[in-house]
Amino acid sequence: MSKGQQCGSLAIVCVIFGAVAMPRTVAYMRAQRQTADFAKMAEIKSKYSVLPESGTIKKRAANQLDTIFHFDPNTVTFDELVLLGLPEKTATAIVNYRKAGGKFRKPDDFARIRDIDDSVYNRLSPYINIVRAEQPKKTYSKDTKTTKKAKTSNPGWQDRKEAAIVELNTADSTQLVAMYGIGPTTARRIISYRRLLGGFYSVEQLREVQNFNEETYIKLYPQFAVDTSKIKRINLNDFKYNDLKRHPYVTAAQLNSIMNYKKLMGRFNAVGDLLKYHLLDTLTYERVQPYLEVR
Repeated sequence: MSKGQQCGSLAIVCVIFGAVAMPRTVAYMRAQRQTADFAKMAEIKSKYSVLPESGTIKKRAANQLDTIFHFDPNTVTFDELVLLGLPEKTATAIVNYRKAGGKFRKPDDFARIRDIDDSVYNRLSPYINIVRAEQPKKTYSKDTKTTKKAKTSNPGWQDRKEAAIVELNTADSTQLVAMYGIGPTTARRIISYRRLLGGFYSVEQLREVQNFNEETYIKLYPQFAVDTSKIKRINLNDFKYNDLKRHPYVTAAQLNSIMNYKKLMGRFNAVGDLLKYHLLDTLTYERVQPYLEVR
């Protein structure tokens, strides 16, 4: 054979050999790879089965929502709150509230913390155990004139134990001014903001009132209550532009998106459509949702 024919024959032999050997080679390589993968998985599994779960109580709490125990909200730690099933954001709010001087005087006070809904409170309320510190006995000076002078010289003086609970959605300026630390100007601002909102659904909304003193808020927090049935709600399927334009939680751009959706779709099926169709961001939706309804 010529040199060209020899090269051609050699090439044909190589092709035939490759065609015969290729399936066996591929099968062998796959078997080796699968064996290696399973071995690696077994190694990882064995490590995680003997090592403790990484992280602190914070990470374990997500799978231990049924962990429950008696606790005092005035002393319970951050990790213990998370272990009880509360989100880290809520646990942080409770700790910060105490650091700022806030006190839980009764179990109902715990329900007023933001993000603690009825289901969470109902689950934890039987286990709330507030330990009351023993109060020192009052001592009275024999000089009654001095005592009377101390009371009259301080117009904000009052026995806080006898202070009545004030419902924010029905209180008038007289009731508000009678509270320690609230003057006529602040009372007017509270009522004006209440009217602008359509009512309060949380005592914490007082912090949004213009120039409302934080120290006063902390002292008076336990003396306020909120009746959410008094809130004036806006029907998304029957409202005027100005009804939402005046609301402090909705921007002009968001209102325009709501109006455009209403023009195109005709009506809302539920308040949740605002979030479902991205007409409001999550934070705005959570704030404004108590003021909206669909009828």
